[in-house]
Amino acid sequence: MIHRYHSDQKAHPPHVFGIAETALCNLTRRLDKINQSIIVSGESGSGKTWNARCLLKYLTMVAVCNPGGFTPSPADCIERRILDSNPILEAFGNASTTRNHNSSRFGKYIQLQFSRGNHVVGASIQTYLLEKTRVVYQCDGARNFHIFYQMLFGGNEREMRNWLLPNVLSSDNLNYVKLNRSEDACNQKDKQDFIVTKQAMCNVGLSRSQQQELFKVLSGILHLGNIEFISDDVTGPCEIDSEKQGVDTSVNAAAQLLGLDVDALTRCLAFRQITASHKRRKSVFMKPCLKDECHTRRDCLAKLLYARVFDWLVGFINGCTMARSWQSYIGLLDVYGFESFSFNSLEQLCINYANEKLQQHFVHNFLKAEQDDCQSEGIPWKFEDFTDNKTCLDVIEGNISIFALMTQQCKLNRHSDPSSFCEFIYDTISSASLSRSHMSVTSPAFVVHHYAEKVTYQVDGLIEKNKDGIPAELVDLLKISSKKFVQQLVDANVTSLQSPSKTKGKKTTSTVVSKFKNSLDSLMATLHETTPHYIRCIKPSLECQPDSFDNVHVINQLRACGVLETIEISATGFPTRMLYSDFLKRYELLIRSNSEDVKDLDTKSKCAVITNLVLAEADKENKMKSFLFGKTKIFLREGQLDKLEVARLKEFNLSAGVIQIWWRKILATKSKQEAAVVIIQAGIDCNSVLTNILQASCCYQTKSLIVTN
Repeated sequence: MIHRYHSDQKAHPPHVFGIAETALCNLTRRLDKINQSIIVSGESGSGKTWNARCLLKYLTMVAVCNPGGFTPSPADCIERRILDSNPILEAFGNASTTRNHNSSRFGKYIQLQFSRGNHVVGASIQTYLLEKTRVVYQCDGARNFHIFYQMLFGGNEREMRNWLLPNVLSSDNLNYVKLNRSEDACNQKDKQDFIVTKQAMCNVGLSRSQQQELFKVLSGILHLGNIEFISDDVTGPCEIDSEKQGVDTSVNAAAQLLGLDVDALTRCLAFRQITASHKRRKSVFMKPCLKDECHTRRDCLAKLLYARVFDWLVGFINGCTMARSWQSYIGLLDVYGFESFSFNSLEQLCINYANEKLQQHFVHNFLKAEQDDCQSEGIPWKFEDFTDNKTCLDVIEGNISIFALMTQQCKLNRHSDPSSFCEFIYDTISSASLSRSHMSVTSPAFVVHHYAEKVTYQVDGLIEKNKDGIPAELVDLLKISSKKFVQQLVDANVTSLQSPSKTKGKKTTSTVVSKFKNSLDSLMATLHETTPHYIRCIKPSLECQPDSFDNVHVINQLRACGVLETIEISATGFPTRMLYSDFLKRYELLIRSNSEDVKDLDTKSKCAVITNLVLAEADKENKMKSFLFGKTKIFLREGQLDKLEVARLKEFNLSAGVIQIWWRKILATKSKQEAAVVIIQAGIDCNSVLTNILQASCCYQTKSLIVTN
């Protein structure tokens, strides 16, 4: 199927391969914006990750080159490494939710890098907002990241001993993972997936020793989750709950796996460092933590380690797949889908905010830009109504918005009451895209009217998650680990881990929202610099079951994301538009061989001559003109650019044929000349020999006569 779409995509039904081929053709033609982006969007569980895999497979297969005939070719090695990054990222970044068994809990932008000859030479991956809280907490019906289950059900006895993990079938549940031993099919899949993950790690260049060090850190995270504290007094100091079965074992195992001293680990979790400054004097003392604070610090350490492992993996993969030099790229954007659960917190707010930004990009780039461009160029246009989500984005990210109020609360650096903050939001923000939660919702919450649907966000824990503060003593603890790999994890970018940071002597509040917004703004800037292609994944029903189709749910998705308006505009629109100068520069060769004198015509008239030569015959069959002329641009309908490219290619072939004819004539003439030269040389040589013979004969006869006389 890949080769069929690569040879002639127009002859086959619409397909994800067709989108990939269109992007590749645009990159090859180098028209307008050379770099391309394919944006895959849709609800959670609608198939975005699978489609991204298909796109990656297609582009790496058709855009390869092996001029040396090597086996395997260098391009095949690059392709293998790029494709093998997928199972690794899915194992460490995907998890099962109530709506999707393989939900991406992070966003990624894969940049396929192309050479000047339009062949894939490398790739780089940029990730966004890994859902770290999933490491320490999962709601009912959801699971932790896949890699933990793959280790528990796929590790052999020797590996389990090295990781200090108990036998899953006979042990109690680990606090950080929810084990369901009754689902044998799911457990078998985890076992098989672990084999694929380890093989992929080997293929991208991770050695066996590096893999084992990485798995030991993951095992240490699982043991951290089993560490619990107890206190005799509500406000008194805490200590390890040694009486609870398995706690001491987990403390020792976590310390051993992470290369830490047991006493240093427990002291760091049970005490927090306070620094007091007075003039030039600086005092540092340790304050005992409450029970809840100890558990929070434990979870913070686990999230920190997992986030650094994930970042280290992405950096390692980039180091193996990134090209030293490249000319252009095709970006594949696979982000988390729109989410709405029974309990929605900061993660869902950021995820849905990202989807709102992508929806705005689609509306402004395709719908609004289409109409505005036609209006400015004086092209007749039937204007369509479309839904603009600007008011919703203003509620989330504007000057007076939810994000702004959250940042303000974080700057105060004090405990925030959920009810008070919720009322503060209602009193401060007045918008049709924000409303109060339903009476059935007992906890403080607010409702945001997204383009897809209304979502209720719980305020409880929102500010604390946004702070995401990492105590400096936790980072210092990991820096003195006896394991070099653990030191390497925290040595990289340590300053960005510690919050708050200082800039020019002033404290700047770095929050989850601010970091995510900055990275998302950078992504949107990248998308605006490329030619976008959109793939909308539609979820057939809310049930994760095959052969289940909900008409109402599908129609709601099509209407919400603007697909219906897109169909209307595409039917009457002009997907290709080029400046007259660019159009003439590319297709002027089509009129060079024409007898019509075009030297005195202006640029627009020359473009008209070209379109009449190539498109006028086919245009007679259409009710609507297939091309129109604006003030500065020419507008072409679907398929017209391909006809121009075919005509251009024919002209190239004709020119190449003429060049070949003349070159062959030159070679033939040269060959005849060389043959003639040889004949002439032979004649000259023969004449010279005959002359010598005659001279010798005359001399001999003369001598004979003299002797006779």
